[in-house]
Amino acid sequence: MKKIILGLCILVLLTGCNKTENISKKIEVTNKTCKIVKEKDTHGGFLGDGDHFAIIECDDLSNKDLSDNWKELPLTDNILEIVNMPQCNDDGCKTAFDRYDVPDIKNGYYLFVDRHDSVKNKYDDTELNIRSSYNFSLSIYDKDNNKIYLYELDT
Repeated sequence: MKKIILGLCILVLLTGCNKTENISKKIEVTNKTCKIVKEKDTHGGFLGDGDHFAIIECDDLSNKDLSDNWKELPLTDNILEIVNMPQCNDDGCKTAFDRYDVPDIKNGYYLFVDRHDSVKNKYDDTELNIRSSYNFSLSIYDKDNNKIYLYELDT
C-alpha cells in the first residue's frame, strides 16, 4: 500500500512539472521559462466540455520570444464574438473575460489556435463561428504588464 501511495505522489509531482514545462510550448513562446500563476479549469464529465483559464508569467518576455503565429491586437470580430458571448450559471450571465477578470488589453499580441477536428489551418479563425462546437485556445500577451492570459474552450 505504501508503494502505491508513493507512486501516486511521484506521479502528481511529475505531472505538475510537465504542466509548467509544456505551457511554453502550448503558448508558442521560445527560450523562456513560463509559469502558471493563476488557473481555473471547468472541464469534466463524460464529454470533457468546459473551459480552461490561466494567467502565465514568463521571465523577461518580449515580442521577439513569441512565435510567428502571434498577431498584434486587436482581436478579430470572429474571436470577439465568442469571448463576448455570455454564459450563464449560478453567478449570473458573464462573458469569458468578465468571469476571469481579463483586463481590456490594448498593447499586445494574441495567438489563436483552432483545435477543431475539421480545421485546415489551425491559426485561422474564419471558420470559428460556422460550426456546432468550439475547440480552441486563445492566448493574449499583455505587453504593459508582461502577462499572458490563456483561455481554452471545448464544447
